[in-house]
Amino acid sequence: MMSRRKIALVVYSLGMGGAEKVVSDLSFQFAKQHDVSVILFDNRSPYYPYAGELIDINCPSKDGFFSKAFNFLERTLQLRRIFRVTQFDTIISVMEHANFPAILASRDTIAANHCNPERNFTRFDWLFARWLYPKARKVVAVSQAGMQIFSRHLQLRNLDCLYNPVNLARIRELALEYPAISIEGRYIVAAGRLSPEKNFTGLIRAYAVSQVIKQFKLVILGEGNERPRLERLIRELRLERQVLLPGFMHNPYPYIANAHCLVLSSLHEGFPVILIEALGLGKPVIATDCETGPREIVYPGENGLLVPVDDTAAMSVALEQMCLDEAVYEVYCRNTLPSVEYLDIERVAEKWLAL
Repeated sequence: MMSRRKIALVVYSLGMGGAEKVVSDLSFQFAKQHDVSVILFDNRSPYYPYAGELIDINCPSKDGFFSKAFNFLERTLQLRRIFRVTQFDTIISVMEHANFPAILASRDTIAANHCNPERNFTRFDWLFARWLYPKARKVVAVSQAGMQIFSRHLQLRNLDCLYNPVNLARIRELALEYPAISIEGRYIVAAGRLSPEKNFTGLIRAYAVSQVIKQFKLVILGEGNERPRLERLIRELRLERQVLLPGFMHNPYPYIANAHCLVLSSLHEGFPVILIEALGLGKPVIATDCETGPREIVYPGENGLLVPVDDTAAMSVALEQMCLDEAVYEVYCRNTLPSVEYLDIERVAEKWLAL
């Protein structure tokens, strides 16, 4: 039995996002046996719930070089004061907004990165990473590919990999709730922010030229600034009845659980939790073979299919194989749940505390 610990989870906010969801889930899991403090820089628009104590240091992002520099210093000083007073046994920071000041405030910080740094890091991010990441207790990548990128750029000795966890029991409970919007007939589901990197335009075009269009609708859950462009494309292709954009759903799990499969069409990802969630609900997946993430979740021929990034023809073929070949589909369905059990939050949370 592990002795009771004082744990700090540091993240910019609890707004919508994959990293924020992981912090939320970890807070509830840790709070079962430990004292948890969730430390935020900006609590103006919370979305995810949390367990334990909430500490808002009220240092939201600002524009301008000097304002950003002052903000960084203020975050560091406040974190240092909180760490000194509370004397946490474990400090976990998530994403660079939190990682850099947290490491400067305490070298006991375990700093987690949730993106593909080669895609998402700015020149200043790399400069700060070279300076601060070697000082951290651990730097954690959420994929093996992400860890290799950090190793290649920074040659870190304190580098490790821990996959994003999913609270499988909780999402299965939520999947039983009645959906806010009823969808008639069979459908394929995709979910995410309506933004260019999710490449929903490519997914719609692939769907439009596939034979799947005759039997399945395409439902894309989410909201974002790409909505007008997607709506325009749907009208141009005359798919108003087949492609649905119902918007953001607070509980997407009933839609995933009732779908034939889930599709991820992204140009790049970190370690997409949505794939794990779909598999945990017994649904096979089709995913683009991004540089980091999907290939460590999806095992082609077992629980789903991988296709080249931004390849309309390949995505169209994958949709047809997944939706029209019943024998193949049944094999994928049988392998979904066993393929993600190791990512259940109870197992992953123990690994975090073992770092």
